[in-house]
Amino acid sequence: MSGQPSQGAPQLRGALPTTSQQPFATMWPSYYALGGSNTPAVAGGGPQMAVTAPDSSQADDVEAQQREREQRILKRKQANRESAKRSKLKRQQAERELQEHASRVDEERDSLTAQLEAAQQRYAETQAKQLELRRQIQAFVDNPADGGAGGGGWPCG
Repeated sequence: MSGQPSQGAPQLRGALPTTSQQPFATMWPSYYALGGSNTPAVAGGGPQMAVTAPDSSQADDVEAQQREREQRILKRKQANRESAKRSKLKRQQAERELQEHASRVDEERDSLTAQLEAAQQRYAETQAKQLELRRQIQAFVDNPADGGAGGGGWPCG
């Protein structure tokens, strides 16, 4: 337990030596312990050439993750397009409603303007009629010969 690998254990390329400082090394899956290769290294003398063939399952995983990421991106883009379309339709509907409301307000304004002009015309006619009646009353009061207030029309009894 001096920090050196045990004498009987094979030294694996890419694997950390098993020591007392690495208590969980035996819990690693063999894939990691073998340095990413599924072929175990052989203990013995001389230089070891570990065959590290590309791991097709790892490449498949990376490709699958890339496809999933692209799918999520495409799904998000499509959702954004649909959301933008809904927003545009909503905005157009609101614009139509505002135009209809503006049209109704314009019609109401025109109607009220016509009513006001008619009322002003009736008022002017009524004022003219009142003025004429006042003149007639004043003429009647000022002219006693015609039976005004100054004398002789009706016999007072």
